[in-house]
Amino acid sequence: MAETVIVVRVLRRSPRAQEILEDVGRSLGVDDLEPDRSGAIPLRVGDRGPRAWERVRDALDRAGSDWRQWIHLAPRPTK
Repeated sequence: MAETVIVVRVLRRSPRAQEILEDVGRSLGVDDLEPDRSGAIPLRVGDRGPRAWERVRDALDRAGSDWRQWIHLAPRPTK
């Protein structure tokens, strides 16, 4: 199965950012989404480029409409 790494970055560490990450983790079936020192979290998604990115974005959207205030989603891959 194809796998793509999609990077999200925590813009501001806060309880709300942590809630969003927990929701995204549940949606994607990923445990322990812990950012590195720069706030980056590489997510391995079982799908190809754009579809993997859309799955992550959909999980963020389900977590709440305010996710963009707390989390940055890397640009959508073209392939």
